[in-house]
Amino acid sequence: MIVIHTPDAPSHTGPVPQAVEAGGWIYVSALFGAEPHGHAIPADARAEAEQLFANLSAILAAARADLSHVVRVGIVMRDLQRDRPVFNQVWAERFGDHRPARSAIEATDFGRPGENARYLVEVVAFRG
Repeated sequence: MIVIHTPDAPSHTGPVPQAVEAGGWIYVSALFGAEPHGHAIPADARAEAEQLFANLSAILAAARADLSHVVRVGIVMRDLQRDRPVFNQVWAERFGDHRPARSAIEATDFGRPGENARYLVEVVAFRG
């Protein structure tokens, strides 16, 4: 197993890697739309979703992969009905015709205390 890390995406505060790779499979740990260096969450839902995808792209690039390698995304949203339409717009812009499997659930308590992130994703990619 190889630990993947890039300074171009936010790090976790605990003993959690940004991602790991094993046998061509890349597993991205819980990822937010926080800015890489200050960890601030954008105030706007669209800006947060765009930052999340920028963070994901940076982690995948560190693993010599890109969004076309993504096979599954698990999504947690703080308010599914309110935030899903904006997230879906950014999703479609970033993935284009590529359609990885996905699920989305609503949860009100996740992330670092006080950050109030709207989105969290866990991603599986394959670079076989």
